[in-house]
Order: sequence, then C-alpha cells, then structure tokens
Amino acid sequence: MTAPFAAGTLFAERYRIIRLIAAGGMGAVYEVIHVETERRRALKVMHPHLFQSADMHVRFKREARIAANIESEFIVDVSDAGVDEATQTPFLVMELLRGEELKHRIKRLGRLPVSETITCLSQLASALDKTHANAIVHRDLKPDNIFVTTREDGSLRIKILDFGIAKVVAEGVSGGTTEPVGTPLYMAPEQWRESVKLTPAADIYALGMMTFTMITGKPYWKQELDRAGGLVQFALLATKGTPETASKRAAPLGIVLSPAFDRWFERATALRPENRFTRATEAVRALEAVLADMAPDEAPTTKVQSALNAPELTAGSEVSMALLPREQKRLPKAVTAEATAPQPSATMTVTPSPPSPPAPLPTTSATGRSPKLPKPPSPRVVPPRATAAPSVKAPSNPLFGQE
Repeated sequence: MTAPFAAGTLFAERYRIIRLIAAGGMGAVYEVIHVETERRRALKVMHPHLFQSADMHVRFKREARIAANIESEFIVDVSDAGVDEATQTPFLVMELLRGEELKHRIKRLGRLPVSETITCLSQLASALDKTHANAIVHRDLKPDNIFVTTREDGSLRIKILDFGIAKVVAEGVSGGTTEPVGTPLYMAPEQWRESVKLTPAADIYALGMMTFTMITGKPYWKQELDRAGGLVQFALLATKGTPETASKRAAPLGIVLSPAFDRWFERATALRPENRFTRATEAVRALEAVLADMAPDEAPTTKVQSALNAPELTAGSEVSMALLPREQKRLPKAVTAEATAPQPSATMTVTPSPPSPPAPLPTTSATGRSPKLPKPPSPRVVPPRATAAPSVKAPSNPLFGQE
C-alpha cells in the first residue's frame, strides 16, 4: 500500500497536494493544484502493487487515453494520466466536482424519484452507447462510480468514473489473463468466469441491477451476499441467474412493482448476454415506457437534501472522485408534501342573532370591585340535512403501491 502523501508534497513534478479527500481499495483521491495553471483538480493515485510491471504501466496509460478520448459530458474529464517516476505510482488527474456519489444519494434519500431515476439512467446510457461503440466496456458500473452533480442552471447531471481502470486491474492481478474484477452486487454472471471476453452486455446487466437499487433503495442481491459465507458461495448463486422476479424481491420493502417492470428487469439481467438489450439507450427507452404512468415528481418520503449541500466524502470511503470545497449557502426549505384538507360531506349553517348594543366598558365601583356584565347571546345553529359523502376512487399505480 502507498502511504498517504502529505499536504504540500509535489507529485509528478507538477501537482501540489492540498489534502486527502478519500481512500479506497484501488487507491486514494487528493485535491491538488497544478503549479503552472493554478487550476484545482482531483488526483487519483493507484496502489503500485496493482501495476507492478512496465507493461502494465503502458496498458494503464493506453486505457486512460482511450477513455479520455470519448467525448461525453457524462464521463468525468481526465486531463492527465501517467506513472510518477519518483514513486512508481500510476495516477489520473480529473476535473474536481461538486455533488455526491449516487450510492450516497440513494442512502440519503431512501430511494430516488422516478423522474430522477430516468434522468440519471438516460445520461448513463448515452455515455455507454459511445464507449461501447469504441469497444470499451466499463466492467465495474455501480452507484459508487456514478457521481451526481448539477449544471449551472441547476439541472441534474451525472459523471461516470473509472472507465478503463477495471480492465487494467483485472489484467494486472492475474498476470495478463482477465480475472473477475468488479463489485459482486452488480457483476454480470459471465464476469465470474475466468478468461471470458466481456462485451457491452456486462454493462447492460449492471444498468439493470442499478435500476432496481435506485427505485427500491436496496441492491437486488443484498440478502444473498449477506448470507453467503464468501464470494465463492455468492458466485455460485449469481452465475445461476436471478432467483425471483423484481416485484417479489421488492415486496418486503413495501414497494409494488408491475409485471411490465418484471419483464424489463428479466431481459436487462438475463443470464445469457445475448438475451439482454443490445444497447443501453434501448434499455432505458423501454424502461421509460414501463414507468410512463408513474407520477414524474414522486419522491421518497425520507429526508431530502440538496446535492450541493451533501456532506464531503471522508477518507476510508470506497470512492473514485472528489468534492469541491465551497461556501455553505442558505437554501429555502424544501416543501416535501402538500397536505390537502378533507372536504366535509355536509355543511353547517350558522344564523347569528341580531346584533346587540355594545356593552359599556367595565368600571371600578367604590368598593373596588368591577360590576358583572351580562353574557352575550349565543348564535342559533341550524343543523344540516344529512347527505351521503361522495366516494373517491384512488388512482391505480402500475409501479409503486399506495404508500
């Protein structure tokens, strides 16, 4: 493992370390400043033991360059990559973002609104279609590798992290042949098999599993992974395909999923790669049709917080990106629900009595006691006629049940 770089350290002769933002299994992320341009960036350094040979260093730089050449606003911008000669540490230099990882957003909100889910997945699919057309498979798509930020107009935008890195790591730890590398909860069945050439279908599978997590708040495979004695036991289950429908898996969470969603999920996460959607945008368009009847502004009932006010990532988190320090600004309190008062089934007519002359102001008598004033007359109440309350039929919800 690489010891953390101290603040003030000059890395690769051009980046001044400002602070450690986060550390994970593959490396660490620092906030740095380029000494020539004085631009702040995010520096991701990899653990050298993952790239021990000179050949792996060449592959790392090649994969980083290929991924960086894919033009998409939904892929994090990589401005520099290489191997530091002094420490033999591979590194990437990326844009510094404000926001939060999708994983943290789901945990904070409970689950995502349908409209936000579609927005995130549409942007993800747009980027995946471009990378897949260039024969680049991410291999490790998961909420941790999706960063949620906002544009200047306040609209949501995602950034995909770590393109090309999982492939190089897989080849590095196995001496050239591809070993299973990824996150178990989102890995396609074929990723568990050695020496299997992965196709874009592996990313389609991960997209399907991420969709389930986004709309329910929990990963599909969570209970199996928790109960398994290790990754080998879990792999034996995962390579057999999903054991039950998405709707049955979501029911204990209090969420009702439609049969149409079950069919979509079954295809997106099919056991055989050739049975899945062929393009990411095709999968998301089909999903959007399934969710078309869902209210676009439905939001989770748990606490809501602006992404720009999300807490900073801390060291030790499994992260791949940084947060930009900023001034805390006061935002208006969000209105999460609007209560509507029930309408009465009958009205009550109140007929006031004729107005009485105003009572004189109380005065104090010689004894020091105030005289008693007469009580004002009470209004006469005419009881209403009893009428039956109109029945209101709640609209059906094809995706989520009434919660």
